[in-house]
Amino acid sequence: MSAPRLEIHLERLQHNARTLVERLGQQGITVTGVSKATLGDADIVRTWVGAGIGSIGESRIESIEALAATGVSVPMLLIRAPMLSQVERVVAHAAISCNSEPLVLEALARTAERQGVRHGVVLMVELGDLREGILAADLEAVAQLTLALPNLELMGIGANLGCQHGVAPDARNMDELSCLATALERRFSVHLPWCSGGNSANLPWLAAGGDPGRVNHLRLGEALLLG
Repeated sequence: MSAPRLEIHLERLQHNARTLVERLGQQGITVTGVSKATLGDADIVRTWVGAGIGSIGESRIESIEALAATGVSVPMLLIRAPMLSQVERVVAHAAISCNSEPLVLEALARTAERQGVRHGVVLMVELGDLREGILAADLEAVAQLTLALPNLELMGIGANLGCQHGVAPDARNMDELSCLATALERRFSVHLPWCSGGNSANLPWLAAGGDPGRVNHLRLGEALLLG
């Protein structure tokens, strides 16, 4: 072949995924495999699912739709806030989405009610990276709205670090996320299945002995692909 090509060794990706699932599982952390760097490649996603990845994260609704069409049956997470123009497709094909805007939450609720389904919501919290998220002071009000809206299920809260401005996960910001999750559960007498601490940038902190606290979920892409 004269053109450049990319060789993908599925057995190595399977090893990466199985190793991360097992090691993080020992700390009570589950993994969403983020396939956006592969444009939702179905062979890679199936390899990850076979290695124990329980959900798939994507930034493009088109990739989620394509994966669903191939028969991938694990829950799909839209890892960015849905566009208002795409809420119908998001509710139809993504089990969960990351959110920070009340207007979008209201649109998701109306759409889920029309479609007769429940849509999971992870509320993203701003912890210093300035990429996305609800300010900590506003989180309770947005959580209250989410819980009051029909056909939405508050799956938990999450953060995105090590992205826009290079703020790394550390004991301080992960403890803040844990405290926010606990405070919401106490305030509203609910259980939040996910406290989603972040992405592959969290792994060096955890490997150095960081206490995950309430963090029980990570959204991993780079680490699954590169080891």
